[in-house]
Amino acid sequence: MVQPARWRFAAALAAGLLCAGPVAAADPAAEPAASPASEPPADPAPTPTPGDGLVNAAAAERIRAEAARLVPAPWRVLDVAIEPLRLPTLPGDAESRVLPSASRVTARVAARVALGEPTFLVDSREGPVTFVRPAADPSLEKTLTATAVATRNAADAWTVRLDPNNPEVFDGVGRPAAELPGRVIPIGSEEERRLRAEIAEQARRRVAEEEARLQREQELLARQSAAAKLEAERLENERRLVEARAAQITDLRSKLAGEDRSARLAAYEAALGGNDAALRQVAVEAALRSRDPVLANLALKDWLARKRQIPVQLFATKEDRNSETVLHNLGPLTIEVESFNRVGGAVTGRMGAPGYNIAMPSAAVGALAQTELALNSYGCALNLRLTEHQTLDGLFRCQTLPPLIARVTLD
Repeated sequence: MVQPARWRFAAALAAGLLCAGPVAAADPAAEPAASPASEPPADPAPTPTPGDGLVNAAAAERIRAEAARLVPAPWRVLDVAIEPLRLPTLPGDAESRVLPSASRVTARVAARVALGEPTFLVDSREGPVTFVRPAADPSLEKTLTATAVATRNAADAWTVRLDPNNPEVFDGVGRPAAELPGRVIPIGSEEERRLRAEIAEQARRRVAEEEARLQREQELLARQSAAAKLEAERLENERRLVEARAAQITDLRSKLAGEDRSARLAAYEAALGGNDAALRQVAVEAALRSRDPVLANLALKDWLARKRQIPVQLFATKEDRNSETVLHNLGPLTIEVESFNRVGGAVTGRMGAPGYNIAMPSAAVGALAQTELALNSYGCALNLRLTEHQTLDGLFRCQTLPPLIARVTLD
């Protein structure tokens, strides 16, 4: 086994060979060997540095450059140690590990690296702010080991392949502050305490605003629900009232159209005796449309008792051509009711039209009998009968004038 001193001596000898070129073999007879006593003690050989006597200098530089390339930021390379693993031997020296003309070098590389700046680990994120805790400082050093294979091509250029043995050495030390997102605040600093207080205050305000908003929404929802409930109750009450009213009117009409005269008369009197104007109107209309002359007479009496002035529409007849001229000259015919006896049906008042002397308004008397109304004035007579269209139709006659068709609308 080669001792360390002898290995260093062989390395130094090889370095000298690289610089001086081939050397002739020494002749033992020409130069006597010095005695051990006459030789000064040899100094210890210096510790080899990368590229000195072990690996070709150009190959060593390429290995260093490749090692530096493999080291990621924020790490920086302090130094690189290169130890050959397998090299061809020189002729006549089995212990030499250097071959200046070798085209392939395999070496073990140890790169001592240190952090270039402090690193941090993310503790939490609050919007644009990132709270961090220290992970490592620039005093942290580690060693990256790798196996390097350097090959020299025909152009005397070296290419290096470096295979790391422990790439995980760079893991778990965090990242520099510049690489972290947002505004970086260290935990435990005064700025962190101030920002935490501001964030807590902002969160408290947001919670208070959200609670106030929810309260307003709940109050608004409660008011809307109450209003909707009241509206629903109003509509329900209105619906019930409408249904009750419709049922009341339907019942009245059913009684007025029934077969029993006594029930009809009682229903009519009950409707007219109350304060319900709508029921009175329904009862009068039903009575006027009924075929019961007694019920119709009661309706006509009620209508006539409420009237003080009754306009009469006049129409010409086809039988007499002069009726058109008379109608045009006669003017409007009006009945003024001065008194009406509901029991006997007697009517007194005035009737007439201004167009002719014979038809001038004058005192008139008459009577309502069943469904017929007859009135007589000076020289003129009006006879009307109830129709199914709720009108009183008939003729208006004067002594010297042609008869005219007369109509009174029951309203």
